[in-house]
Amino acid sequence: MEKEFFQNKIIKQILEKYKVLWTLNYLGGLCEWDMMTYMPKKAAFFRAEAMANLGVLRQKIFLDENFVKLIEQAEKEEGLNDYELAIVNQLKRALKHYKLLPPEFLEELDRTTCEAHEAWEKARKKNDFSIFEPLLERVIDLARKEANYLGYKEHPYDALLDIYEEGLTTKEVEDFFTPFIPKLKELLEYVKKSKNYSETNELEEEPYDTERMKELNKQTLEFLNIDPEKIRLDISVHPFTLSLGANEARITTRYHQKDFLQSLASTIHEFGHALYETQTISELTQTPIGGVGSVSLHESQSRLWEKMVGHNKEFIKAIYPEIIKISPKLENYSVEEMHRYFVKVRPSLIRTEADEITYHFHILIRFEIERDLLSGKIKVKDLPIIWNDKYKEYLGVVPSNDNEGILQDSHWAGGNIGYFPTYSIGTVISAIWKYHLEKDLGEISTLAGSKEGIAKIQEWLKEHVHKYGAIYTMKEILQKSVGEELGTTYFLDYLNKKYKEIY
Repeated sequence: MEKEFFQNKIIKQILEKYKVLWTLNYLGGLCEWDMMTYMPKKAAFFRAEAMANLGVLRQKIFLDENFVKLIEQAEKEEGLNDYELAIVNQLKRALKHYKLLPPEFLEELDRTTCEAHEAWEKARKKNDFSIFEPLLERVIDLARKEANYLGYKEHPYDALLDIYEEGLTTKEVEDFFTPFIPKLKELLEYVKKSKNYSETNELEEEPYDTERMKELNKQTLEFLNIDPEKIRLDISVHPFTLSLGANEARITTRYHQKDFLQSLASTIHEFGHALYETQTISELTQTPIGGVGSVSLHESQSRLWEKMVGHNKEFIKAIYPEIIKISPKLENYSVEEMHRYFVKVRPSLIRTEADEITYHFHILIRFEIERDLLSGKIKVKDLPIIWNDKYKEYLGVVPSNDNEGILQDSHWAGGNIGYFPTYSIGTVISAIWKYHLEKDLGEISTLAGSKEGIAKIQEWLKEHVHKYGAIYTMKEILQKSVGEELGTTYFLDYLNKKYKEIY
């Protein structure tokens, strides 16, 4: 590995010492996955303590005088290759955080987010935001402190956005949404005026057998050429993916006993995340560039697989024999009718179930709330009202309870403030990949209907996106891979073509 990727002696020394940090990250990841899947609920207190102590231990080892000196020496080295430069960049970013964030702060943050996740799950079960409110208040307070520790030029939210997308600022996100949202509103109005538009679809109310639904998800993943020796599927309250290297990713979904697309779409979405991680360069797994550096690029993969492949008519046709097994009544629906169900457009309450047009209103709402919470413009106690008002303003719908509204996402419980904008940015990037992929391979509509076609898509993505891991930034990969800059043109063209044909 080192002969091919790493030649510099200092970089080699850094990587040898980094193995301890990688081990702690690996074990922390397992703790987090277990906490959100199978951990007994009464274990929450001690799990929070363990993860808090683990966070402090990571910081202590990272800030070891000899390790920091090696990083500083590496910064001055000349002639480093791209892999070595990326190692230095990733370690500098981590070093900034560990130097600026006090150990007691990291300990409190890890402990609080563990407790917050448990409170969020309890609040979900009782459909009562007041259970989660005091923990969320603490999380937001810590987020403000984190922003102040890290520093920022214009807005405290900038410091947190940068964690998920290097260099991303509040102004950039505002500039991204300002011209984008009106064009989406225009297309949404076009769809709503169509004679084919409907607020409901009867397939949403069709019940299914959970065990058969599990089998459908399994068969769908097999059709997607999943490697079961690298990726496993489990159940959680909110679907997520955890990657522990190129040979290990864990994905989850959920089951509602009706509206089977919720579970299927979540499974395909998380598969997209897992595929990305497992198609990075495996030899880099135990290094600082062994994962994926850009959350937006990550979301470009999950959204591409969920919407552009998973909702494609040819894909639905291919898995149709498995779909109709989950409920006898589904045999009464044709592939065409199921496709209508998959691609339905309508303003709705739940982000993860939103169509491709209205999805970005959900993200804008969360962005505005996070931005205003960080600046102190709004308060946690007022969030249910603020949330409902924004949903009425942007989507014309109002949640009837907390689970439909303020409690639907787990991100804030995990302290992931600044993550949401990457969903929209990633989605528009997915259309850039689609455009260039189809130039090289032909239309996804054809490829999505067979395992062989799916394999071609996966190989193209590996070559143009996945193999880079965290070696380059999102903007660098777009330029290096397909010579493009971030923009919404390809995505808006894709939406207009697709939905004006359907509606």
